[in-house]
Amino acid sequence: MRLIYMNNIKKLTSVLGAVVLTLGMGQAFAAETLYGNMSSVTQDMLDNAAGDANNFLHTNGNYDQTRFYPASQINRGNVDGLKRAWSFKMEVVDSLETSPIIVNGTMYVTSSFNHVYALDAATGKQKWHYKHAMGPITTYCCGPNNRGVFPYEGMLYLGTLDAKLVALNASSGKKVWETQIADPELGYSETMAPTVVDGKVLIGTNGGEYGIRGFVKAYDAKTGKLLWHFHSIPENSVGVWAERDATGLHMHRDIAAEKAALKKLGDPYKTLGGGVWQNMAIDRDNGRVYFVAGNPSPDLYGAIRPGDNLYTNSLVSVDLDTGEKRCHFQYIAHDVWDLDAVSPPIL
Repeated sequence: MRLIYMNNIKKLTSVLGAVVLTLGMGQAFAAETLYGNMSSVTQDMLDNAAGDANNFLHTNGNYDQTRFYPASQINRGNVDGLKRAWSFKMEVVDSLETSPIIVNGTMYVTSSFNHVYALDAATGKQKWHYKHAMGPITTYCCGPNNRGVFPYEGMLYLGTLDAKLVALNASSGKKVWETQIADPELGYSETMAPTVVDGKVLIGTNGGEYGIRGFVKAYDAKTGKLLWHFHSIPENSVGVWAERDATGLHMHRDIAAEKAALKKLGDPYKTLGGGVWQNMAIDRDNGRVYFVAGNPSPDLYGAIRPGDNLYTNSLVSVDLDTGEKRCHFQYIAHDVWDLDAVSPPIL
């Protein structure tokens, strides 16, 4: 059996929240896996996930974000014989933009409003259900989605709509710790799946539509202590006054008007957006984190945000251990079309 699941299906109701298809050829993802009957995911397992046909440990398959899965049971010759093995109905009927993970026979899948379900991957039977106790929320963009959890050393890590990072016991679903990442009253929220590597939980933020200042933060996986904080909007966000995008297309910016606005308004970096809400890629060989920063704020009106609006609409790399910036590539400067950054980087 192989899980067939469509990622990022907008507005799919949870009448059939999770569906598994089978060929009737036995059951993969059983409790006894390549690593034995284990409830914990080690760093070695995460590093070698691309070659693990018994688990699916990353929401995008591996640290490179390739979404590759090495199993061969389902192929072009038998795919037309797939039949439903089981289905699971989720509690929340709302948008569903998530990717389940499989850990030693258990499927962990999230739904809107920060529900987490642990299911037997072979039968669909629920093992536990965690429902986050939401705090007051005034602003979050584009639906109450949650894009998944990340497993590490017996824990699961979850970002929440009220801008918290939560650590759960993977066996019981009980909360171990939580920490406030940012202020949801200012437009910050979390829909992305965190990434954990070498004991660090990496997470960005939503809110680019609401005048936030985007970031990536690293937390201690055991304690929730903040380790480093990188702003995706630097204090000098003006840049080089680029007239063309990365493809050479002229953007028809009124540079003179923007420079006049800069003298009058100053650098708008504190409210410029640049949310980081897609999964991050990890370069293990060089100790780098790669992520994309999204649209500037306000997204369609550039007159009050002069300059290139660094590092919005950019691919950014930072040091895994320190959060220090290594490089960036801005593919659209001064975006006034809300083109955003909607796909994770792939290494």
